[in-house]
Amino acid sequence: MAKLHLDFRLLDVSIELHALEDHLEIIENHIKQLTELEYSKVDDLIKVNNWDQDDPDWDFARQECNHRIEFLFPRIFRGPFIVALYAVFEAAVTDISRLIQNKQSQPISMNDLKGEFLERSKKYYKNIIRFDLHLNKEWQRVTILSEIRNAIAHTNGRMDLLNNGTRTKIYQWENQNMGIFTNYNFLIVDQKFTSETYYAVRLYLDDLVSRYKEWDTNSAYPSGSI
Repeated sequence: MAKLHLDFRLLDVSIELHALEDHLEIIENHIKQLTELEYSKVDDLIKVNNWDQDDPDWDFARQECNHRIEFLFPRIFRGPFIVALYAVFEAAVTDISRLIQNKQSQPISMNDLKGEFLERSKKYYKNIIRFDLHLNKEWQRVTILSEIRNAIAHTNGRMDLLNNGTRTKIYQWENQNMGIFTNYNFLIVDQKFTSETYYAVRLYLDDLVSRYKEWDTNSAYPSGSI
């Protein structure tokens, strides 16, 4: 009878990524439902009051509706998802660095290095534990995610509160039609950017976890399997 082999190494990363995918689907469906409801409400309001397009109230009602759909809903629902997605990425990269550090008995941890997380990660993986991070196109999307996440988490997406470097990058990305926008002095991301960024993070972490498991298996005393 074949021996059952269950691999529990970094299982939380996979679970969290799949949970985020489900959450993103719920978010987008909710935004769609709210959008349809807003259009229905404003249409009913215009009909009840018999407003036409020359009426100031008609214009105000439409503007308020568009404000909710194009500005409020994306900020309120997609912003927290962006923060959560980056948190999963950062935790996974940190966990793998600690596992390799312990296996190698390295006295230096990633937290001992100074600087922003992605830069510390590159330095630590390359110079201390010597494990390739694969700075590929998915990593490039992660660097954009990091900037967007910081803007949302630290300034609530307010452009005027960002430093000049971050603000300039966001304006450049906006001009590249990536799904990053600024409106009413706030940063906004659309469905395309959010979805593409999620799958880039998932692809990157799936590869990183897989390569870690291969490295761990080929090292002495692999752990986490039965």
